[in-house]
Amino acid sequence: MAAPALSICFDRPDTTYLGGETVTGQVEVVVADRIEDAELVLDFRCRASSRAQDIRRRIDREHREIKLFAGAWLPGQYVYPFAIVLPSGPRTYRGRIFDVAWQLEAAVRSSWEDAAVETEMTLLAEQKTMFDNETAGPGNLEHRETAKNLTGCFTIAVIFTALGIYMVWKSFTAAPEAAELYGMGGLVITLVGGAAFFLLTYSALIYRRIKTSEVRLGARSVSPGETIPFTLTFEGNIPFDVDKAVVILRANEIIDFFRSSSNKKYLKEGLYEHRRELPLAVKRVRTHVPLEIQGEVVIPPDAPCSIDLMQSGTGMALAWEIEFTLEMQKWPDWIHFEDIVVRP
Repeated sequence: MAAPALSICFDRPDTTYLGGETVTGQVEVVVADRIEDAELVLDFRCRASSRAQDIRRRIDREHREIKLFAGAWLPGQYVYPFAIVLPSGPRTYRGRIFDVAWQLEAAVRSSWEDAAVETEMTLLAEQKTMFDNETAGPGNLEHRETAKNLTGCFTIAVIFTALGIYMVWKSFTAAPEAAELYGMGGLVITLVGGAAFFLLTYSALIYRRIKTSEVRLGARSVSPGETIPFTLTFEGNIPFDVDKAVVILRANEIIDFFRSSSNKKYLKEGLYEHRRELPLAVKRVRTHVPLEIQGEVVIPPDAPCSIDLMQSGTGMALAWEIEFTLEMQKWPDWIHFEDIVVRP
């Protein structure tokens, strides 16, 4: 008994669609022999595939399964129409480390022999509405941070470090069967405590200078060619000098399977980066006199739109971010990141 022959035909020759459009067509089935129990299923999905040599992974999103037929076939030719309303995205994309494709697969499942055929379509971004170009002023508070008292955290870090050093010292005098346990355990605890102590010291030096910091963005979602106005506000705990203020607009392709139970991999590929130093009216920040820095970030006209195929912390994405840096003389820099969305 031969397997049925399948083909997918679209109602229009161009298989390029906009988000929100309806795809119509037919699945043609040619049956050579009688099949008593058959099922014809149309599988619609968005598939992202890694192009990285050391990360062979793929994920499916927006997955739908449509049952077109179930029953018996006599020899002959059958046509089954279908209609699928496309989601707004993600769009079809060919990147540096991953691709996004929209696929249709027609499959026959039977007790005798299965058959399947697959085709692809191109999904473009959904057309913008008249409201999509509106951009707010720099008044939306996105981040506010105040100086913290880190005494308790410092105490714990010091205790951990001292405990680790003690366990390492103890390993030299312990019995051979316990020496390895004391040594490895003490080393791990010492490293954790030392890392925590370093990070806390870094934060404390920043908090020693900056009492309050605020970041206000005019918008988080913009189109290519638009601008995002922003305002940075700082109030000093003690007077301090600012060397420079820098804003960086960055786009990255990300493959993140680090939290996956198998094949734990993480890869980031930079697509775009623009660094600009902001003008400063004054470089001396005084107590009770906030320093306000205003500016704007321009999204390039040919910017690729954001893609989010992450689920439970794993997946693939094309992500945009803004990095703000305040470089202080002889002190650690203040750094803050804000994620933004570049829409069609």
